[in-house]
Amino acid sequence: MTMKTRVIMATAAASVLLFPGTATALAYPVEDAPLLTGNALYAAGKLPAAGCADKPAKGKTLASVKKHINALITCMNDTWGPYLKQADLSFVAPKVEMYGTTLEKKYERYCFGAKRNPAKSEVVHCFGTFLSVHIRPDWIKSSDDVPIFAELSSAYAEHVLSLVDITEGYNALHADDGDEILEQLRRFNLQAKCLGGMTAKSLWAALGYPAKDTGRLLDLAKAEADSKGEFRYFGKGANLVYWTKRGYSTSDPRSCKTWNAPSAKVS
Repeated sequence: MTMKTRVIMATAAASVLLFPGTATALAYPVEDAPLLTGNALYAAGKLPAAGCADKPAKGKTLASVKKHINALITCMNDTWGPYLKQADLSFVAPKVEMYGTTLEKKYERYCFGAKRNPAKSEVVHCFGTFLSVHIRPDWIKSSDDVPIFAELSSAYAEHVLSLVDITEGYNALHADDGDEILEQLRRFNLQAKCLGGMTAKSLWAALGYPAKDTGRLLDLAKAEADSKGEFRYFGKGANLVYWTKRGYSTSDPRSCKTWNAPSAKVS
């Protein structure tokens, strides 16, 4: 079962069993899933500070944004690759596909078949192997490059989770109802946020980001919270901030073990 299938199941089951606003808070800690709770990643130690070259300026052209993104991904590869290999874990750099504005005349669809948001730039991790990067005018026109890093670090974290078989363990989970499926999905998404925080701590200074801009990462994480009336795929803003900050403050994947955390921390 793919992660996309589990998302579809969560939506279908929740729509039948748990209409938005009527869900009862239940606890579903994950047990008897060694790939999730006892993964070798947790023994890898702290992700070291990166030694990458300063990132090129984002600029305000499609070409300059692509160059900027390639530099960020290269730095992530150069940091996570040796770290995982040192822990005797496999590493394969993700393939990267970049799509620009409609000027590129591409028929753009998600790797899973859904239509893209034509107004918002985003990065999607697809099939455990590549990052699909969609560059819209919001990234091209803005002087703020922190949203680009935030999107890339979260998607790259999903790539890491796939490499260490956490995605495989997640896809194999059993659930009795839509509420449990959604909590499992939140545990996965919040673990990715935590690893994204680790990536930020490792790369931040090396890439020349001002220390004051770390607060922007937390603001962007909080903004991804599920809105009232939506199915709870990501959880509360406070929990998105909690796990992002946890990864950033510890740099240690042990602190990102969402699977047996209290359900209140993944609600």
